[in-house]
Amino acid sequence: MAHGGGRFEMSAEARPLGITLLAVLHILKAIFLFLGGIALIALGAFVRRGFFGIPRFLNGAVILVGGVILAVGLLYLGLAWGLWTGKGWAWAVSLLVTLFGLIVSLVSLAIGGLGAIVVLILDSAIVYYLFRPNVRAFFSGQKTSPQPVIQSASQPVTATSFCSNCGAPTQGNEKFCSHCGKPIS
Repeated sequence: MAHGGGRFEMSAEARPLGITLLAVLHILKAIFLFLGGIALIALGAFVRRGFFGIPRFLNGAVILVGGVILAVGLLYLGLAWGLWTGKGWAWAVSLLVTLFGLIVSLVSLAIGGLGAIVVLILDSAIVYYLFRPNVRAFFSGQKTSPQPVIQSASQPVTATSFCSNCGAPTQGNEKFCSHCGKPIS
């Protein structure tokens, strides 16, 4: 964030904390997918040799599934990079992946999978978060300037600062942002 000449601007480089967390979670997903894909490819090689009592003709299917899982891991790694760097396409892909997760959770819930409630709540929170103004501004690459606070002549002039989390204007005596609730530093 830059402050110069009496104006406050949120730069595109100010990555929101939630986006950082999503990027890290996608990196962790990618690591687990890589490990799973490599394990399936190795299993396919063992199946081909006749180990585990699995019919040998299934080795190709097992290796194919392992390759697909590796490819999905690469996609998650790319998505993590896009989120980390604020690419607009990463916002859109994250929204689509999360909406797909919501649909799967609703279907799972409808057929009796009560564990889907947690995923449903988390995915709903992510969709809400992706539409927050500071998150949208980060992915649009635009600098946002909050509107100046206009005070009447009868009001005492107080220094106006801005929340480091969401960019909303705050009064000098506030301890917490009235927009996002985070402590004002």
